[in-house]
Amino acid sequence: MKHTFVICAYKESPYLESCIKSLKAQIVKSDIKIATSTPNDYIYNIAKKYNIDITLKLSVGIGLILAVSYGFTNEKIVLGLITFLFGMIYFMVSPLVEGLASLFLREENIDYGKARTYGSLGFTVIGILIGGILGYVGNEALYYILIFLVALYLVFMFLPQPKLVKNLSFEESNTKKEKESLYSWVLKDRNAILLIITVFLYQLSHTAYNNYNALYLESMNISAKWLSGVILNVSVIAEIIFFIFSKRLVKRIKPKNLMIFAGVCAIIRWGALAIFHNIYVFTIMQTFHAITFAVAHIAFILILNKDYNNKEIIDMQNLYTAICFQLSMAVGLYIMGALWDISTSYVFYASAIIAAIGTVVATRIKTTR
Repeated sequence: MKHTFVICAYKESPYLESCIKSLKAQIVKSDIKIATSTPNDYIYNIAKKYNIDITLKLSVGIGLILAVSYGFTNEKIVLGLITFLFGMIYFMVSPLVEGLASLFLREENIDYGKARTYGSLGFTVIGILIGGILGYVGNEALYYILIFLVALYLVFMFLPQPKLVKNLSFEESNTKKEKESLYSWVLKDRNAILLIITVFLYQLSHTAYNNYNALYLESMNISAKWLSGVILNVSVIAEIIFFIFSKRLVKRIKPKNLMIFAGVCAIIRWGALAIFHNIYVFTIMQTFHAITFAVAHIAFILILNKDYNNKEIIDMQNLYTAICFQLSMAVGLYIMGALWDISTSYVFYASAIIAAIGTVVATRIKTTR
């Protein structure tokens, strides 16, 4: 019987290579895999040296086990722990997928906008399907839907890898100083810091909209769920249309200018919602999502592709997920939640101010490092 050993590699562990040597020295030969939540050039170069695959299958497999475990307990503490671990698995995989998408843009010149369209389209279709199923069967179906989707994700992980993924390599660090710690280069790169701060502020300005849009519609007496769904999906449709035609746009406008444009439109969007408590204005402003999110997102990807190497792209995508999305949501919910209790107008005025600060920061980003 042939065994498979999976090494859980973390950061730049000095024991990784000795562990691999120990396994390879065994009399009975085994398959060796590496799983990591902290991808870096050290791990990838060792994996390449010993011809070992770095796999995410283990992470997704654990995610499936966690999804199934929801059905075996009603204890709030245990459910909270499961959710916490499930979140760790998801946000281990998500930035790597986005990072690989960025590398495909660079190495194979794919149309990132069209590729990203499928993500937005999938979000819309799955949302509609799940909503229909829950409406027909009941909320208990959500448990089985979660298991099915994670299992489907795991199945896709076993499909043949593209050549780019198999041959992925990172530039060797030339000095000991460069190998000191994970992400240490970011702290020395002013442009990288400005880029992360800009997108963090943009996403922070979206917090109220992302989390309270249904409540905002209810405050305008839009109580029918189907109508709320139609209005809210206007933003995703606008996003899809932008991604389809984005290649023509990005050829004519510099990524930095796209980022600034996204910020200006965010100021207009949130300012309009603060001033006009009106369903027609809200619906029109939904189309601005194609700019305030989609344009900012693709500008970020293009800047990475233009100015950063493979290893740096993966690092920046990790920070993009952790800081720009997760930290912004945590901070934003605290700030916007407090303002929401006072006035919805205050919430969107605050969003507009945050977007304005982000736009100012975006003007300081250099076009070349």
